[in-house]
Amino acid sequence: MGPKYKILLVEDKESLRTVYAEYLRMEGFVVDEAKDGQEALDKAMAQKYDLVLLDVMLPKVDGLEVLKSLKSNPQTKDTKVYMLTVLGRDTVIKEGFDIGADGYLIKDKITPPMIKEEILQALSPKAS
Repeated sequence: MGPKYKILLVEDKESLRTVYAEYLRMEGFVVDEAKDGQEALDKAMAQKYDLVLLDVMLPKVDGLEVLKSLKSNPQTKDTKVYMLTVLGRDTVIKEGFDIGADGYLIKDKITPPMIKEEILQALSPKAS
């Protein structure tokens, strides 16, 4: 088993959040959950995460605003952020990359094992 990566999973749909979080925990990740953008920001400022899985459509503070806050704060600017989005949101994905997102996952197409693979790829030390 490799390092225990710490993930912040930000998703307002409880059923989806639970499925992803349970799977990732079973796979050995440490997972915190947030149900809206404000909770995500509070948690991200309170502790360090290796990666944030960030839904774009969120109550209170939307995902792009959360992304802007994370990437403009010296404390969190180096945290990897992957956007969770639905199909056909190309403009949102482009805007996310412009702000500094590290990647995106399309919810309609992704399975928990695929999420795990993406996280491991994002966080594994790159061979030089």
